[in-house]
Amino acid sequence: MEKHIFLLILLFLIQYYSINISLASSNETDQQALIAFRNLITSPSHFLVDNWTKNTSFCSWFGVTCSSKRQRVVALTLPNLNLQGTLSPSLTNLLFLSVLNLRNNNFHGDIPYGLGHLPRLRVIDILNNQLQGSIPTSLFQHQRIQIISLAYNKLSGEMWKGPWYVPELRVLNLRNNSLTGIIPPSVGNATKLMNFSLSGNRITSNIPKEIGNLSQLAFLDLHDNQLTGSIPVTLFNISSLLVVSLRINSLSGPLLLGEGNIVSNMMFLSISHNQISGPIPKNICQLTKLKVLSISFNKITGDIPRNIGCLSKLEELYIGDNPIKGTIPTSIGNISTLRKLYCGNNRIVGQIPLELGKLSNLRQLSFEQNYNLTGQIPEAIFNISSLEIIDFSSNNLSGRIPTTTGIHLPNLEGLFLGSNQLEGEIPLFITNASKLEILALANNFLTGSIPTNLGNLRELRYLFIHTNQLNNEPREHELRFFDSLVDCRMLRYLQVGSNPLNGVLPNSIGNLSSTIENFNIADAHINGFIPTGIVNMSGL
Repeated sequence: MEKHIFLLILLFLIQYYSINISLASSNETDQQALIAFRNLITSPSHFLVDNWTKNTSFCSWFGVTCSSKRQRVVALTLPNLNLQGTLSPSLTNLLFLSVLNLRNNNFHGDIPYGLGHLPRLRVIDILNNQLQGSIPTSLFQHQRIQIISLAYNKLSGEMWKGPWYVPELRVLNLRNNSLTGIIPPSVGNATKLMNFSLSGNRITSNIPKEIGNLSQLAFLDLHDNQLTGSIPVTLFNISSLLVVSLRINSLSGPLLLGEGNIVSNMMFLSISHNQISGPIPKNICQLTKLKVLSISFNKITGDIPRNIGCLSKLEELYIGDNPIKGTIPTSIGNISTLRKLYCGNNRIVGQIPLELGKLSNLRQLSFEQNYNLTGQIPEAIFNISSLEIIDFSSNNLSGRIPTTTGIHLPNLEGLFLGSNQLEGEIPLFITNASKLEILALANNFLTGSIPTNLGNLRELRYLFIHTNQLNNEPREHELRFFDSLVDCRMLRYLQVGSNPLNGVLPNSIGNLSSTIENFNIADAHINGFIPTGIVNMSGL
């Protein structure tokens, strides 16, 4: 009996000491891995060298988190510390590592290949460093990985085109690198993916239709690549999708939303700077939550849908630089949330609807270079106090600029009405628009004298009023509007030529801002002497 008890005690002691020896050995492995990592980097004031010492438990080191049971490293979190150096392969010995966060530092060199084989790894975040080389392919076949964030580095090489098996992946952020290759159809296997960003790389080929299998996807950003082919209809079947950015690629074919009812929560859709053709979809109204729609710089044809006002939550609408024709739909005036409306360089014709004057939150209104907009600009537009940009240049508009223009435009920064058929005088109240930086009224039939209070526009940088019928004030010999412009100390371009000014340049020319680079008074019937002070315009 005593013999049996002795044997049991001996067996317990052997197991106890073997476990402790194993734990000690494992702990030593983690400590050695961290020391090797520390030895390859430098930190400001060498604080890691001072903090990571063998005199204290590595579990108490700055940025290190250990499990309470085994005292093994489960997280290495050292973001925003300006650390410099390379990533030691010893990190692959941290077998219990779950989180690696080294974002916003200056690490360079390769990502250790073995990181993708760490069995418990959930998060690898080394965003915004100087890493080079390729991404370990094992990361795309990791059963537990949830976040891969390697954006803003110098990574290159092909995206892993083999089968992806990342059943737990939620975030894949590889934007702003130099990655090549394709998006493989097996991306559809990452069914828990919520954030997928490859923007700013060199990815080619089509967007696979299997991307429609990503039923939890909320954010898709593939802009600024070399993608070709059409936009998969399956994208619009993902009800969780909020943001889609595909701009600056070579995508082609029509924009199709699919048939039948769409349950969409999409708030942002940008496909600008592609080769998309065909009309704006008739069922665009099914994107009821849309706040930003950008389809500019494509080959889209047809008219703007008459019922475009159905997008009642729209804040920004960019449809310019397409061969879109027809007239401006009056229903746009029903989108009370609209802040930016860009329809420049299309083929839109007809009059500007009065309903645009109801857009009380509008900040940018641009219909330049349509060439065939006619009639008068509705006066109500000049009463929208939130407006920062008004651009109707290069059209066939007529009538007068309302005399009250400027009174209700405290936020106006740019007024572009050049190259039309406008007549009448430059409104004196324009100087109430105290934030105005660009006043472009050239190539019209404006008459009367140039206002002598333009100096109140202290932010003015560009004044284009050339090629009109403007003249000097009656009974004035000198061109007194120059006296006022002396107060425009930020002025860079001053173009008043091709007007029958019939006057003398005043001596105040020498006091004009030295920031002026371009001064045009050609063909303006100027007489008398050239003031000697003109040599003070040192920025010309």
